[in-house]
Amino acid sequence: MKARVTTQASASIWLYLPGKDDAVTEAVQTAAVSCNVQFTVFGPELAGMRVTDILSGKPASAATEGNCPSEPVLLMDGLDKTGLDKLLAALREQFQTAGIPGIGLKAIVTPTNRSWAFGQLAEELRKEREFMQRGR
Repeated sequence: MKARVTTQASASIWLYLPGKDDAVTEAVQTAAVSCNVQFTVFGPELAGMRVTDILSGKPASAATEGNCPSEPVLLMDGLDKTGLDKLLAALREQFQTAGIPGIGLKAIVTPTNRSWAFGQLAEELRKEREFMQRGR
């Protein structure tokens, strides 16, 4: 029997904030640390970039055209189902403890959305949320 070796990227979360928000940053960072997940925060200066460029840390000069979301967005990358469940539970607990609303726009980074402009992904997430809130 042959062993199959795979390399799995470490789990990470990327928090987009349209403006400084220490309470949200602290809540997400605390949840990330408790789940052993890397945490990065970014702002509008990177919002015009493609998701893959943001995740790889390319300089902002790689920006494409795009809109800047007006609300926080959380990107989650490299999490398996157990890790995702643990992270979401930790996020709920941290936001509840801090007495602040959660983040309404969250996405698992996939091979498909990785190539999208970040603003496009955020807009799709917003549309999905509105659709689900309308009850279809």
